[in-house]
Formats: sequence, C-alpha cells, structure tokens
Amino acid sequence: MKPDLFGIREPKGGTPANVNTGEVVERLDKALTAIFSEDGKRTVTYYLTNKYGVTLESASRDPSKLERALTELLGEVGWTVVKKAILEEFWNKKIEINETVVVERASLREAFGFVRGLGPGSILKP
Repeated sequence: MKPDLFGIREPKGGTPANVNTGEVVERLDKALTAIFSEDGKRTVTYYLTNKYGVTLESASRDPSKLERALTELLGEVGWTVVKKAILEEFWNKKIEINETVVVERASLREAFGFVRGLGPGSILKP
C-alpha cells in the first residue's frame, strides 16, 4: 500500500494484513444486531446475501462491497447510521451524533484493522 498526497490509498479488495476475519464477522454481527435487532439483522443479511451477494465473511474481506450494498439497500442516511454503529463496535467508543464527518471519512478497511489491536493507522504498519 503506497501513500498518496492526500492520505492512504486503499487497495481494491483484500483484507488488511493480519486481520482476524472471525472476529471482524463477530463484531459486524454485533453492530448489525444493535441497530436492527436480531430479526431485523436476519432480514438485512438475507437481502445482502441474496440480492447483493455479500455475506458478513465476504464483507470482512472487502468492506467496500458491504458499503455499496447497504447504501443501495438503506440509502445514504441509513448507511451512515449503520456505519456509525459498526465504527463504534470496532473502535470501542461512542461517536457523538454531531460527529458525522468522522463517520463519513472513516475507512471500514482501517477499522477492521483495529481487530489487530494496534489502534489508528494500524494497516500502515508491517
């Protein structure tokens, strides 16, 4: 991964190095349950799988597919609410409602890298 003038270029597809896919799936599941309840999560994951071909496992490897599918399914505002819940789960911190810029700018790929426990920018480290 090479830095560019404006930050980090994210590779297309692929999981950041050393990410524990099982833990990412668990945290995604927990975040979706927190937003939708168990029944709602099952409905959302049904549509993700059957309409968009995205499972939580595939989303853990390629978060951009999850983002595209949920944006199409829920709209921009709905996706932002879900992304906020996902980020809170991965960062283990509450994001205030007025911090929408933080949510918009955040990278799920990098958030999934937090599973390694190295903190912000962890995907930059070897």
